[in-house]
Order: sequence, then structure tokens, then C-alpha cells
Amino acid sequence: MHKRLGRFVAAVAAIIVALGILNRGMNRAVVRTAGGVVSPSSTVPRGADKPMPISPGFQGCPPFGDGGDRQLNFLKNRVDSADWVPTPFATVIDLGWPASVVKRMRDTWSRRDSIGVARHEGSPVVVEGYFVAAKQEGPEATNCHGADASFRDWHLWLAEVPGKDRRRSIVVETTPSLRAQHAEWSLTGIRKLVRDSSRVRVSGWLMLDPEHPEQLRKTRGTLWEIHPVMRIEVLRDSTWISFSPKALSRAKTDTSTD
Repeated sequence: MHKRLGRFVAAVAAIIVALGILNRGMNRAVVRTAGGVVSPSSTVPRGADKPMPISPGFQGCPPFGDGGDRQLNFLKNRVDSADWVPTPFATVIDLGWPASVVKRMRDTWSRRDSIGVARHEGSPVVVEGYFVAAKQEGPEATNCHGADASFRDWHLWLAEVPGKDRRRSIVVETTPSLRAQHAEWSLTGIRKLVRDSSRVRVSGWLMLDPEHPEQLRKTRGTLWEIHPVMRIEVLRDSTWISFSPKALSRAKTDTSTD
């Protein structure tokens, strides 16, 4: 009797362990990309609806840009806002993607791949970290190859720890149409945040950019981006302050006079 009971308990335990391994395998499935990286799967926290993107275009440039991947351009040029959902840095950096979408136009994706990416894409996220680099991009199809600085994206690299290492960073981008609404934003100010190792909080839309697998493990840790960036905040004395050199200067002055 006791032996049979013992065998039954052992069998149940074995099934539970097997199910646990299977479930772990499903939740942490790896996806090999053309960049040679193995990306474990993760899940973005739920808590807000994913609205349809609104992209009205910018100063004569249509929302689809003037070439390249029109669907991707449309997502990059969105301007709508949402209730941003706090999302751990590790969740975004560990998020997987289908290998077969890398370096391919969206209108050629399979239905399965499109559904897989859409599971997370368009999530309104807010992620904390540190800017470790900032750069103004050159003319791009997304922005109709506008040569003026006001038509160029800013590439910002968000990392979990301060410094200059971008290998496990998330690329987050400000776009011309959004910066037109934030005259207080400046590359000079952002580069100061890099130098000061200021902790920042970035809110925006989660988007997969499959065009840069060669950068993985070099200047980015994932093909997922926060793009466009809708809000930037800086931590000062346990308080999050909207990014603005003037506001940060006032906060510093207020602290020094306390």
C-alpha cells in the first residue's frame, strides 16, 4: 500500500516537473535572428488598451514617408498618447521576435509573424534607465529625407546602468513631429543627462524595427524600440521632473537653497 502510494506521488511529481519545464520552455522560447543573437521571449505587462496609431504627417511629409517600409514609417510617425504602463527594462530587452521578419518589409510578413509581433507592438510603455548616448540621425525615408535638423530623428540609447556600454541598450527615438510639441527638448540637454548619469523615465510606443540586426550586441540589445518617445522625465531628489534644461536647473537651485 505504502509502496503504491509512494510510486503514485513520485509519478505526480514527475508530471508536475515535466509540465513546469514545458511551460518554462514556452514562456522563454528563444528566437534566432539574422544578427546571430538568441533572444529569450518575455511578456509586456498588460494594463492599457493599444489604440490605433494616429499619424497625420509632418510639414508636408506624409505619414508613410517617401520610401522604404511604409507600414513601419507610419508607426514611427504616430503622435497619439496613452496611459503609459510601467514596464521593467529587462522585460523589453528580453522580448523575442520572429526570425523570419528580420530585414523584410512588413507587407511580406506571414500572418503568423504579423500576429506574433502585434502581440506586443503598440504597447504604451514607460521604462526607467539611463541615457548612455545620443545622436542626431541623417535624412531618412521616414521623414521624406528632410535635410534640415528639424526633420531628423534623435537616436537615444537607454541602458539599465549608466556608462557608455550600448550592447544591452534599448534604442529610443524622438521624432520631428513630437519634438515640435516639445521645444524644451534639446540634444545638448540630453547629452548632459548622459554625462551626469541621471536616471530617466521614457514613455512611448513599443515598436519592432527589424532593419538593424547587424547592430545587436554591439550598439543595441534588442530590435524592439520605444519609438516614438512621447515623454521624457528625469529623477531629481525622489521626484520625476519633465525633461527641460530650465526645469532641471530650477530643481537644482531649489535643492541647493533648502
